[in-house]
Amino acid sequence: MRRILALLIVALTLPLSLAMAQGQPRWRLLATSPSGGNAGRHDDIFFTSSTVGWVVNGERKVYKTTNGGATWQLKYTAASYLRCVGFADSLVGWAGSLDSNHVLYSTTDGGNTWTEVQNFPALRPRGVCGLSVVSRQVVYGSGAYFGSPRALKTTDGGATWSVIDMRPYASGLVDCFFFNQDSGFVVGSRGGVSSSMDTAIVLFTSNGGSTWVPKIVGLRSRELSWKITFPSSTIGYTSIERFQTGQSFYFRTTDRGQTWHERSFVANQDEQGIGFTGDTSLGWIGGWGGSTYETTNGGTSWHPAGFGANVNRFRMLSDTLGYAVGERVYKYSRDSTVSVGFDEPVIASGFSLAQNYPNPFNPTSHIRYVLARPVHVQLKVYDLLGREVGTLVDENQFPGDHAVEVGSERFASGVYVYRLVAGTYVSTKKMIVVK
Repeated sequence: MRRILALLIVALTLPLSLAMAQGQPRWRLLATSPSGGNAGRHDDIFFTSSTVGWVVNGERKVYKTTNGGATWQLKYTAASYLRCVGFADSLVGWAGSLDSNHVLYSTTDGGNTWTEVQNFPALRPRGVCGLSVVSRQVVYGSGAYFGSPRALKTTDGGATWSVIDMRPYASGLVDCFFFNQDSGFVVGSRGGVSSSMDTAIVLFTSNGGSTWVPKIVGLRSRELSWKITFPSSTIGYTSIERFQTGQSFYFRTTDRGQTWHERSFVANQDEQGIGFTGDTSLGWIGGWGGSTYETTNGGTSWHPAGFGANVNRFRMLSDTLGYAVGERVYKYSRDSTVSVGFDEPVIASGFSLAQNYPNPFNPTSHIRYVLARPVHVQLKVYDLLGREVGTLVDENQFPGDHAVEVGSERFASGVYVYRLVAGTYVSTKKMIVVK
């Protein structure tokens, strides 16, 4: 009887254990993804939801998926090597090129058709290696890694572009990341008389690119800051491509990029793509010709990750969903064999704004909202005459649930409207302050 009872307990608990084990997120090759071709890899990938994304590469190709990478369609063949891609929403996006004659492309129909951007001033970029899409209106770009560094910017959705000569600050630029239309970073190199003397650099602006401040400069020659990522609102990383043998390094910040520190990686590794989950303990670095490496302790130690070759970009949409591109396309998600009852908790299926609670309130209330994808968020408060009386959020944020605490000390007694703008999603609700 005891033996039968023990077997019943095992039979009942085993499916649960298996489901939990199978439910752990992992990286896997998307078997139907296109090859990077003769270029050896895809250069960039961008998703506007858990299922809709685009890939660009040196074969001049733009591929699109609408089902989370299960299938891919070739949408466009450009006139030049495509290095980077970014979208404001499911329709509006841009792709950067390494060809000075065909620097930038734009689309307004989800990538089905693309148009070359021609309306640059006399100081044109020679190439666009990185894009940071803050909103439909505000986009930044950076390049090129091989010299003539420029930062480019639009604040009207591409109707006009400005180009900033970055030669006083850098010798080459690769990637960029902006929190909002004013504050952000470009990364690349600063050198001497030749690129062999370049050192890695991270530059910051707080005024939309009018002035730049070096936040960290590498200690060695023949290095180049390659990719920048912020897995949280305060913690960020940049990979450092190294053009010689020896110990490899990367940069890390824990204070929103105001100070950076150099940290050791694996020796003799040509770093390029870098990505972390939101808790920042789990992350990966990939690059040309070597393995992708993984850390589970925030970068204290690294070990082979067992996936990916020539990985140039990670795009993490949540702690359980991400994509990467190298020779092929790779997806980080829960195992497809997870049993019934263990649904894949990917990013939210849509945007939403909840009623603040409690309401009316004094002294505090909370406003909750859900984001379906990484997006620039503005949450502002207005009086009943439409006058802005407070900004609660104004920054890029990650997908998922968010909450903001509102204190009554900021407002007089009365009725107010709070308004959430997240990409093209806009929603308003009323709240009441009682004192």
